[in-house]
Amino acid sequence: MKKLLVIILLLISNFGFCQLKSVIINSESKEIIPYVNIWVEDENLGTTSNQNGEFELVFDGTKSVVFSAIGFETKKISSDAVKEVVELKPKITELEEIMVSSKKLTKELTIGKFKKSKVNFYFSCNNKPWISARFFQYKEAYKETPYLKKLKILTNSDIKDAKFNIRLYNVNKNREPENYSYHQNIIGIAKKGKKITEIDLSELNIKFPKNGFFIAIEWLIIKENAHEYTYTRLDSKKEFKGTSYEPSIGTVPSETDENSWIFTRGKWRKIWQNKSPNNKLSYAKKYNNKYSLMAMELALSN
Repeated sequence: MKKLLVIILLLISNFGFCQLKSVIINSESKEIIPYVNIWVEDENLGTTSNQNGEFELVFDGTKSVVFSAIGFETKKISSDAVKEVVELKPKITELEEIMVSSKKLTKELTIGKFKKSKVNFYFSCNNKPWISARFFQYKEAYKETPYLKKLKILTNSDIKDAKFNIRLYNVNKNREPENYSYHQNIIGIAKKGKKITEIDLSELNIKFPKNGFFIAIEWLIIKENAHEYTYTRLDSKKEFKGTSYEPSIGTVPSETDENSWIFTRGKWRKIWQNKSPNNKLSYAKKYNNKYSLMAMELALSN
């Protein structure tokens, strides 16, 4: 009787349990697609395909799973329809913002300057498939230096060579990120510690869109980026284990939320306002009642 009860309990606990394990490929070329953003619709749960296009995802019940990758159509399917191979269809788009031409680098302009020593707050995804975006407004002064040359990002990583993806988005009528202005992955690599991570954009020949654009950081939920740590809670002396996916991205305080967005649960949302009224540290006071804007410095050239 006891054995029967144990079996029944096991069946109940596993009812609705879903474990997905697949590889993602291009539906036309059949090539693998690395670094695909995968999430459960309307939930803060997801992962990223690794360099070999492979991913694993575990959750309860039957739910809609969404696959998003630069250069491919977003795909949404029921979890019970996910097979060993998931195919994504290439997205054909006219790249009006991309102009290839020979250019002489005689002028340069830097926007979004920040001081590394003044940055004390960071964005971190922990173990969620987040994307954080910062809007850059076009100005007539950029006409003489219209090309993106170099991007500097303040990163803080607990591991060596943490990888993250950079997505460039256009802006829609609601001033939200929408559609890509560049249709390939741009992979950044953050060294261990608090560093200025530089990404060379000069060879991509990307022109600053006149409507402005978003530079977004996509955290990659892959094994190579995992950092395991232990922590204690305020109400307990017991140690707990946690996993974060590196790196963290430095932020500067802003008076408005209009230029900072977070993609989570499958939707773009405005950044929240920082609230830490009881924190007496001087650097925390600087961020209190402000909005966090990613510390990004963009060099433009002609």
